[in-house]
Amino acid sequence: MWEGNRCNANQALETGLAAMHLSSGVPREDAEFDSEEEDEEDVLVTLGFVQAAENDWKLQRHQFPSKVGGAPAWLDPVNIPEGDQTRCGVCGNPLAFLLQVYAPLREEGGGGLDQREDVFHRTLFVFVCQNMACLQQDQHLQYERSSQSLCRSLRVFRSQLPRNNPFYSYQPPSSDGLQDSSSCEGAPLCTWCGTWKANIVCGVCRQERYCCGIHQREHWIAGHSAFCGQIQAVTGATQHVPPFNLGLRPLTSGAANPNGGLTLPLLTPPSTETSNPVQTMVRDVLNRVVATTSRRHGIAKLWPEMELIVDEEENFEPTGVSQNSTSMTQHLPNVYEKSREDGKEFSASDMQDVEDSLSEQQKWAAFQAHIARAPDQVLRYSRVVGAKPLWPSAENCVPSSSDIPPCSNCGGPRIFELQLMPQLLYFLGVHNAPESDSLDWATIAVYACASSCCIATSGRKGYLEEFPWVQLAVT
Repeated sequence: MWEGNRCNANQALETGLAAMHLSSGVPREDAEFDSEEEDEEDVLVTLGFVQAAENDWKLQRHQFPSKVGGAPAWLDPVNIPEGDQTRCGVCGNPLAFLLQVYAPLREEGGGGLDQREDVFHRTLFVFVCQNMACLQQDQHLQYERSSQSLCRSLRVFRSQLPRNNPFYSYQPPSSDGLQDSSSCEGAPLCTWCGTWKANIVCGVCRQERYCCGIHQREHWIAGHSAFCGQIQAVTGATQHVPPFNLGLRPLTSGAANPNGGLTLPLLTPPSTETSNPVQTMVRDVLNRVVATTSRRHGIAKLWPEMELIVDEEENFEPTGVSQNSTSMTQHLPNVYEKSREDGKEFSASDMQDVEDSLSEQQKWAAFQAHIARAPDQVLRYSRVVGAKPLWPSAENCVPSSSDIPPCSNCGGPRIFELQLMPQLLYFLGVHNAPESDSLDWATIAVYACASSCCIATSGRKGYLEEFPWVQLAVT
């Protein structure tokens, strides 16, 4: 269903956005890294915009959403990334969820585009460290071929499933928000961030779970200590539990479930079948905690949650921005003649400097012209032959083909798939005050496996990492 000029991302993808398919799985040429001027109008680009979700259930994982902010709606809810994959490779803090894009693949078949059965569901997830100093260092680290493994403040994960899978119904999701009874329960998530798998539990209340000690400490300072104080008061406990919780205990692993991974048992309040008034008070307190856990998944500096909707760039009228810029071939003779009239020496080096400067101005003008067609765009998506990022700068950290490492799973090449625009920061409420440490970027481009290989082929489960490339604004 179209909403004005734009449509729900999931609906648009399901109704056949031809831009979001890989023709016959053939890797593209290195032309996408070419800095020369090319005709970009022939490449179909899908633009992403944000809006408040009409209903919260639209952003739940069994609806296969595309969304920004909040906590991720993991496609594979069991085999979630763990360990170093969840942390910034620079500062070590847990990464924050930025956005996810539901992008199943289509390929050319008999007489049209067919859904790839092994990639019936496919989602890309983007995470970032909220420390700008880490992102600045990341711009240098991304040139290291080993940077795809550890030392990055940006991470992109890809998950894909066949239509027949253990987590979701074979049939399309309900349009009324009801979760299908066949949907699989996911792994328990961190109380504080709602993002990463919870591997530790509070040693006092035994109810709150955390992905790391950092989030446990933040929750404790933010008020969980008061709750645990209530537990100690009503139980008559005398043991002192420090605010940075030396009582963290690993969750006990249960039996392996049939879908892989471990089933972690849910800790529940005491049974309601008791006449003991102390146990009744504890039960009532714990019931309130369990009932409100999901609502506390916004305390931990999560960005506001919004639905991601899409429309084709060709549906927006071109502006006159690019018409105001003169071509380089017109500028150079004018600069040369003016220098001769002023009696100045104009060497070949000077000519190259002018040419580089004008080239950069043209690149910026072209970037502005594209953005002016839809100023509120936060994402550009184009997984088609010839697609490449829209770089704001031609000289500032533009990758060559050798800078993009091959797929870590199959060893095949990666290709450009999407890029994040700086406007996204505005909608997330990130305001760049002078001398602040707020996040800022010119663009973030994501390169994914050209064949969108399946992780099962390597004997693993869960998520594969793809490669982000960040270009920061020149200051």
